[in-house]
Amino acid sequence: MTPTLKKLALPVWLALLASLYFCAFHQAPTFDSSIMSLLPHSQQQPMVQRAIDKTSAGFSNRMLLLLSGASDVQVQGELSGIAEAFQSLEHVTKVQWRVDDDYLARFHQQLFPYRFALLDNKSRQALRSGQFDQFEQRTLAKLYSPLSADKIDLIEDPFGFFTQLRQQQKSDVNVQFAQSFLKVKDTKQPTYLLLVTLSGDPYSLDVQKSIIDALKKQQQWLNDEDLTLHASGMILHADAGAQQAKSEISTIGIGSLLGITIVLLMVFRHVKPIILMLIPVAIGCITAIAVTILIFGKVHLITLAFGAGLVGVSIDYALHYICERRYNSAQKGLSSILPSLVLGLISSVLAYAVQIFAPFPGLQQMAVFSVVGLISSWLTVVFLLPVLTQRSSESPIPLATTLNAWRTEVPRFKMNLATLTLLLFFVSGSVFVIANGNPQDDVRLLQTSPPSLLKQENRIQQMLGTSNSTQFVLLTCDSLDMCLQNEQLLTEQLIPLVNMNKIPPFQALSEHLSSTPVQLENYQLVAQLYRAKLQSLYSKLGLNEAQQQKAILAFEAAQVNQLSVKQWQKMEVNEGWQDLLVTDDVDSSATIVRFTGYLNNEAKNSLEDIISTRPNIQLIDQVANISNVLQTYRIQISQLVFAAYMAVLLLLTWRYRMGVWRVIAPPILASLFALAAVTLIEGGVNIFHLLGLILVLGIGLDMGIFMTESASNPQTWLAVTLSSLTSLLAFGLLTWSQTPVLHHFGLTVLIGLSLVWLMTPSMCKHDK
Repeated sequence: MTPTLKKLALPVWLALLASLYFCAFHQAPTFDSSIMSLLPHSQQQPMVQRAIDKTSAGFSNRMLLLLSGASDVQVQGELSGIAEAFQSLEHVTKVQWRVDDDYLARFHQQLFPYRFALLDNKSRQALRSGQFDQFEQRTLAKLYSPLSADKIDLIEDPFGFFTQLRQQQKSDVNVQFAQSFLKVKDTKQPTYLLLVTLSGDPYSLDVQKSIIDALKKQQQWLNDEDLTLHASGMILHADAGAQQAKSEISTIGIGSLLGITIVLLMVFRHVKPIILMLIPVAIGCITAIAVTILIFGKVHLITLAFGAGLVGVSIDYALHYICERRYNSAQKGLSSILPSLVLGLISSVLAYAVQIFAPFPGLQQMAVFSVVGLISSWLTVVFLLPVLTQRSSESPIPLATTLNAWRTEVPRFKMNLATLTLLLFFVSGSVFVIANGNPQDDVRLLQTSPPSLLKQENRIQQMLGTSNSTQFVLLTCDSLDMCLQNEQLLTEQLIPLVNMNKIPPFQALSEHLSSTPVQLENYQLVAQLYRAKLQSLYSKLGLNEAQQQKAILAFEAAQVNQLSVKQWQKMEVNEGWQDLLVTDDVDSSATIVRFTGYLNNEAKNSLEDIISTRPNIQLIDQVANISNVLQTYRIQISQLVFAAYMAVLLLLTWRYRMGVWRVIAPPILASLFALAAVTLIEGGVNIFHLLGLILVLGIGLDMGIFMTESASNPQTWLAVTLSSLTSLLAFGLLTWSQTPVLHHFGLTVLIGLSLVWLMTPSMCKHDK
């Protein structure tokens, strides 16, 4: 580099950083806390993804509140205050906590005209089989029973079909109306329900803060009044994950910096070297955040937690320069280690960049964050540190001599029968352990919610008789009428399985909306009933012929009343069933059958026996599907990791020829032994263990490269040791993370880096 270029390099680099920071931080950065955004975008059919989005929206955009107390009067008195507190929030669309006095009237007005077109499955089957007597007996029983609360209009609906329709529209939620409030049935204490509908993304930190702060305030206030407010909803889990990630960012970042600071103070005995080392680290992290925001629009909190560990890697370059500077002048020190710095950067970037090819958005973001951070730190070391250390004096470090003396005493690895046999034993044993482990691909490994929150969630579900099951049956057809007809045929086969307790109860759109042909058929079936039993019924009730004629005219007038999809969607009474309709487009429609409980393997096999011969019907199990995706991409990541190792091997072979094994063997063996140890500790390997191997490779290669390029001088071994120790401080903390993704990553790195540091001296050439 010419003197002119050297003078321009630093100002240009600083100007580039200033411009980059301005573009990225001219407005507040956006952060993401959704663990699912780490996973690949759905590669399934678009209709399947739409169905998944529709089913998950009901849980993610709502929060259930249950208020319990000693008496109904006390609890009812607080409901309005809670509703008003949440309704006033910016991110709340509405709060449902009572039904108004006109609700039942509107219910009757909206559905009564379709009483003959919408028949429940049991009535329909009875009419089709000609069992008309039971309808007559049902009417007489309701009219003469002193316990019957159902009112029958003998002119408009003499056989009580609207009563059956009304019962069919009831929600499966264990709630009843009590003085217009939503009271939970069968509870030890009077308990009432409030349903809060959110307008914002539950993973938004602003939404979380607004809703959770309001919830905690209400809980504290009500607790003083001897009332208990329980909550359930995705936003609670999202907030718990965000708080945990924030806490661990602080723990990992501060713990790493504190540990590194103490170690460096013990070695250098001055604050200035520490400040000089932290400058490239800070610039690397800030630049990484800026570029991540510009590319992805937001930064995932786990990326930040992962990036906190970048402290341990980016400080590596500064450590080598500062250690070398204590023995040589600024320019001579940089020149002597520059080939190692270049080779180390290229190999590390290659190791990290392989994550960009992973189909995980979160991992791609981590890859960009890491690569940009490393390059920025490297450029800062090369351009800025020589300027800042221009007047520093040369002063050898005593600890370097001590460490180097220990290194020279480590036995060298020799290529003989005994060592090769021992190595083969450990390698084959590790391969055996890994091969016999159980892959840990279950998506529930990503669960970050605390046990107390999961326990509360289960308790509320039990009280309400609901389930947040992610399993459902999807039906796709050319038209909605075809979907409804196919769905009705399917439900007729599912009902016996429910009765035998082979599958949990279900909810289906066809229970609330029939296809046009079925509605016409239903009317004709009721017409047969009128012809067969109307006169007999009226005769037993003592009604005259004129009244019978009015009933016939009312029935004939109802023939034109057929419920269309658009009308059904506009009805207030059908709001709770809207998510059963996925789409109703011109050339395609889709509906779902939703289960209220969990489908075990036996239940899924029973379902598959029914739907396997129908190409337009499929069982969707989101947990199983995502777990399968993790399995697929664990295999792909394994291939990417192998490709990274091979790419680095080719690069280093070009540089070191036959001596390349001394550089590459420690990280490769350490990775193999680390995976075997992880398998023994956790039962198997998942994708995040494999990603830890990339870091082991990157840092391990730096050790081998610097030791080889510098002829194993004392200051290089000191820098390598400090680099390893700082990396272990940074990533070792991840092992104790409560976030499974970070824990798996940290455990692999902790074991792998420890082994690399222990093996590197035995593989390198010793001084003669």
